Amino acid sequence: GDQKPRPGAHNTKVAFIHPKSSSGVLIELCELPKDH
Repeated sequence: GDQKPRPGAHNTKVAFIHPKSSSGVLIELCELPKDH
């Protein structure tokens, strides 16, 4: 998984959590821009 967020779709910061650290579920975290 990613150690830090990276630029994603629609100017969001995206970070993936490895399945091993989230009970086998791949989680995608999106942070919306402050001006949205």
